[in-house]
Formats: sequence, structure tokens, C-alpha cells
Amino acid sequence: MRVFLISMFALSLGLVGCASEPPQIRHFVLTEPAFTLPESNANIRVAVGSIRLAEFLSGSSLVVEEAPNEMRLTRQHRWADRLEQQIERQFRQGMSQLMPNSQWVPLLSTGYLRTMDYRIDFYVDAFHLNNEGQARVRVQWFLRNTDEHFIQSGIADQQVAVEGSDYANLVSALSSTWHQALRDMATQIGTVHNE
Repeated sequence: MRVFLISMFALSLGLVGCASEPPQIRHFVLTEPAFTLPESNANIRVAVGSIRLAEFLSGSSLVVEEAPNEMRLTRQHRWADRLEQQIERQFRQGMSQLMPNSQWVPLLSTGYLRTMDYRIDFYVDAFHLNNEGQARVRVQWFLRNTDEHFIQSGIADQQVAVEGSDYANLVSALSSTWHQALRDMATQIGTVHNE
């Protein structure tokens, strides 16, 4: 009997030890854009202003739409860098590739906004896995001149199917979707400048 109790105690300690092991948290970043063909030869200077995320996107978790009105924030799969910082950085990188004759600088580093031709601001309404198994990115942009007068706005709304069920595949699909949205925005902004 004593051997049985000692065995059960040892087994319960082993189970408690396994149960108390913290879950592994994985961190992700978006794949950087690598465009090879420019979309526009426009020669403009743009200050990249605010990037506002929908509240459900503003945390560090990846977001999965379970149903049309239900979102799940992942606990063990997170962004390694704040999403709005990744979007701002990749917007500048992508636009520098798609519109290589133009300058894209963060608003804070411009020193004086009047040295720029335009300011661009964003509202990010979607950057998640939708309930149809697609990575969805929806960004509305607003272009203003240096006198803060509204010039034009546009929307880039893209979806890409996610292959497999791993979160790394989701981030890869979100990166591809984001890059398609960048290409859309370059085309839209290029036409604004040509008008």
C-alpha cells in the first residue's frame, strides 16, 4: 500500500509539473516587401502621418474572425513589433520601391511639414484572418497637402486564401495581402499626383 501511495504521489507531482509549464508564445513580423517593378515615376515628397488601427487590431495578438460579429485574439501567437509600426515601416519601404523617385519619410523626422508635398494618414479597418479562411487587409488612406487641405482618399481592400492552419501561414498570407494593398495604394496615389 505504501508503495502505491508513493507511486501515486510521484505521478501527481509529475502531472502538476507538466501542468505548470507555461505555454510557448510565438512572435511574428510581416515579411518585408520586395517589389521589383515600379508602379509610378511620380516625384513627390510625402510625410507618413498617423496610422490608426481598429481597436480590435491594436493589441499584440493576431486576430481571427470566428463569425461575422465575433473576433478571437490569440494568446500564444503575437506580433513581435506593434502592428502600426510594422505597417508604417513597410509602407515607406514598399512605396520607395513602387515609386522610387519619391520620398517617403515619417512625419516626426520631417522637421518641418512644409518641406513636404503631401501628408498621408491611414485607418486600418482589417488586418486579420476572416471567417472564410482568408487573410484580409483593408486600409483607407487620406492625402492632404502641407496646408492641411484634403486632396483625396482611397481604399485598398485585399483578401488572400491562407494555406494550412499554422499561424506562420496566416502571417505569410497577411504579408502577401498587405503587399497587394501597397501596390493598390501606389497606383491610387500615382493617379492623384498625375491629376
